[in-house]
Amino acid sequence: MFEIVGRLRCPVCSEPVQPDEKVFLDIIYTVMHQKCYYKSPQRKLPIKDEGSFQKMLMKYSFFNEDEEDDSM
Repeated sequence: MFEIVGRLRCPVCSEPVQPDEKVFLDIIYTVMHQKCYYKSPQRKLPIKDEGSFQKMLMKYSFFNEDEEDDSM
């Protein structure tokens, strides 16, 4: 159902984001671990949403878009 699980990586630590992990979604729809957000010395964008990655998968439809639909 969600092909992105196991493939989406945190931009800070480069580890795959797991459904049960706490994440932030920033205003440009970047998903990163909450723990990494606070550790990162880089400038941070405002947070749009927060919670478990599973919650984000259910809430935002763009995580479930098929790649085949974009092939036109």
